[in-house]
Amino acid sequence: MVKIILSFFLISSIAFGDMVDDKIKSFMGENNYYSTKKIINILLGDKKQYYKSDGSIKIIKILKVLKKNGFLRLDLKKSNSVNITFETKGNSLLFLKILNSILNSMGFNFYITKKAVNSDDSFSWEIQMNTEYLVDPVILANELKKYGCFITDIETKEKTNWHYFISTTDARLITKKIIPEVSYELKKPINSYWLGLDNTLQTLYIKSYPLNRWHPYIVFYDKALDILSIYTSDEIAKSLKLNIPQNTKYIMIDDKYTLSNIRSGLKIYSK
Repeated sequence: MVKIILSFFLISSIAFGDMVDDKIKSFMGENNYYSTKKIINILLGDKKQYYKSDGSIKIIKILKVLKKNGFLRLDLKKSNSVNITFETKGNSLLFLKILNSILNSMGFNFYITKKAVNSDDSFSWEIQMNTEYLVDPVILANELKKYGCFITDIETKEKTNWHYFISTTDARLITKKIIPEVSYELKKPINSYWLGLDNTLQTLYIKSYPLNRWHPYIVFYDKALDILSIYTSDEIAKSLKLNIPQNTKYIMIDDKYTLSNIRSGLKIYSK
């Protein structure tokens, strides 16, 4: 009986190790992995700590160890064509908005969409970029966390082909939160203003300052980033009073022609 129990734990330990090892091997490449396997095993310690209760792997925890110790090589040495696929079971519009914001903040501004597939229960977005550096998965995970998103798994067929699986159950935009009956000064914008609010607000007041030549372009979105209403005008506005549609979660404020028309910023108030 004792032998059977010991055998069971031995087999379980090997199975756990094999799954973690396979992931590390996919990130490092077989040659680099086997040449440093002993050191990596020491750095990782007990591999059971890299498993979640459902049996899936704590992928980012592994990558943090590799990166901290110099085993996660993201430098391609020369410009290469890199394919990245992002997949989620959540809302596609919100997912794309979040990913675009994060990639831009990480310095990846030039990429093309190779494929976007929206099915009943999932959405995947494949992009291609020419770059000397891979997207850092640890930094990407940290940025996604700010938006309420989490990387659940990563697959790498080769060094220039990555597939991220991302949970967006609690996804949200990072916006300026608007509290009822409080005035806010919005400074000269670099990008469109994005406001976040709760469902209790009914009216939005906007004041344009002198020197502006603001032609309003305002979009009201629900929590899934579906458009509820758009207000736009060809005329220069000094002030506005707008009804906020029911279920509005986000408001985007822009100029119909160019943001340089809002050189002095705006003042907003809601109730």
